[in-house]
Amino acid sequence: MLTFLSLMFGTLVSEDLACMTAGLLIQRGQIEVSSAVLACTLGIFAGDVGLWALGRTFGRTALAWSWVARCLQPNRFREFRSWLDRHAGWAIVASRFLPGTRLPLYVIAGLVELPATVFATWALLGSVLWTPALVLLTAIAGDVFIGRISPLVGSGLVADIVAAAVMVVLLHGMRSKGSNAPLARGRHSAA
Repeated sequence: MLTFLSLMFGTLVSEDLACMTAGLLIQRGQIEVSSAVLACTLGIFAGDVGLWALGRTFGRTALAWSWVARCLQPNRFREFRSWLDRHAGWAIVASRFLPGTRLPLYVIAGLVELPATVFATWALLGSVLWTPALVLLTAIAGDVFIGRISPLVGSGLVADIVAAAVMVVLLHGMRSKGSNAPLARGRHSAA
């Protein structure tokens, strides 16, 4: 159970590292395939929903900041919401396979109030497609696979810097009193 929980919560730190660790543990007979895949899939899905929730909860506050408001003007906000309403499925699933796209897409999906059920459905599908593939490739090919994929995964420094910046923005937003976000008047309701 400790290994299961470690892998699940480990995905919140580094999804790829947790999945590769799960694969190596399978290869060494230290965890069952189903438990390893389930732990990583649950952790990744929870992290994805967490990013959506951050956008949903704190996005409006961030929009009150002048530099953010300049980047995402009201008409852009509505355009992106409309685009996401039409293309949420493929955008969310594809972002699972395109490094660097998940954080901004998932946070913005929450910000533009993409319904939770729509987001969660597609995020779960993306997680179910991606996670077993990475875990099982590592379990089958082990060190050879890790050697090939490591340059693609990188050190995670860029992701750490982006995550830290997002946290600073969110914490600053939580401190501000009230939101005079320029988009409050054009707010879409979540269906």
